[in-house]
Amino acid sequence: MSLTNTLLKLFDYTMPFSTLTKLMGRLAEAKMGKISAFLIRDFIKAYHINLEECQKTDPASYATFNEFFIRKLKKDARPIADKCLGISPVDGTIGACGTITAGRLIQAKGIDYSFKALMGGDSKDCAPFENGKFATLYLSPSNYHRVHMPIDATLVKTIHIPGRHFPVGKRNTSHMPGLYTANERLVCIFETQDGPFCLIFVGAAIVGSIHTSWSGTVKRRKGLGIKYYEPDQYSFLKGEEIGYFCFGSTVICMWPESFGDFTDNIVEGTPIRMGQPLCR
Repeated sequence: MSLTNTLLKLFDYTMPFSTLTKLMGRLAEAKMGKISAFLIRDFIKAYHINLEECQKTDPASYATFNEFFIRKLKKDARPIADKCLGISPVDGTIGACGTITAGRLIQAKGIDYSFKALMGGDSKDCAPFENGKFATLYLSPSNYHRVHMPIDATLVKTIHIPGRHFPVGKRNTSHMPGLYTANERLVCIFETQDGPFCLIFVGAAIVGSIHTSWSGTVKRRKGLGIKYYEPDQYSFLKGEEIGYFCFGSTVICMWPESFGDFTDNIVEGTPIRMGQPLCR
């Protein structure tokens, strides 16, 4: 490991990211009038946000920074691809994609990590996905931050795994081994007509919260939080919203080998939009 990477790693481990995340979350939720309005306008300018695709196009109509950050889009802003098995659940960048091999997933060039650790430690949850495919989708602050269902499916189980809040941008993924197994995450296991499908919300620095449509904001805890759901208790159609992040983060999708391969547009390092093809 280079001296630069060693210093970056030391910085990340000593910075109180969880505390900063909590404080920033409160600030983003506060109604601060002109201050909130200034922050929103500045953010729009800095990240070149296209307000014309949003349901509310006037920046002044958002009472808090978070209300703007988790803005909804117009119904026709993200067409849902119908000639594929699964779609991208988010707007973002394809950070990594490949085959789950010998219980390992690729984080970045030269770095892989434990699939079992990512899933919370239960081998039974991992077994259906061995030799299957995974795609890591990074959401930058500029992206639309709502998460949608990649495929028609029914929720079976969730596993909330408490952890740190390290940044998940390219700099960290390239120098911090096991990053995704260190951060807070919510593992969501679904059942489809073709078998199981897994979607993981990964928290990160300055992410105020992970929110799902079935249980609201995920509360911080000590130890694993495991929940099972009755058949058809929560069923979703492809493209239906299932949650959101407050600020940038990552979603990881996984499916069994029997599902098939990636669609041709899935290339590491390229942008993708919610609704575009992911797997066939």
